[in-house]
Amino acid sequence: MTIQSSHKADRLILNLAGARIRGTDLSHADLANANLSDADCSYVSFRGADMKDANLKGTLLIRADLTDVKNLTRTQINAAVIDESTVLPGYIRAQA
Repeated sequence: MTIQSSHKADRLILNLAGARIRGTDLSHADLANANLSDADCSYVSFRGADMKDANLKGTLLIRADLTDVKNLTRTQINAAVIDESTVLPGYIRAQA
């Protein structure tokens, strides 16, 4: 698997599609427009990261910590795989 990045208006865009990055600390990372589709992000700390328009389709967020994540939407969460141990930011509630 290759980790790729591309530039969009002088901004690095991370492509981790399909990557296995379990347990990584991505706290406060700029993940705006990042492609995390089908990535295994279980146990990853995203605390305070910017996830504006990040692609989370099929992303495993089991036991991931999304505390204080910025610009995350319910639509993005619905596209990902979460469980009761996934810590969501305060402005997004887990669906019952």
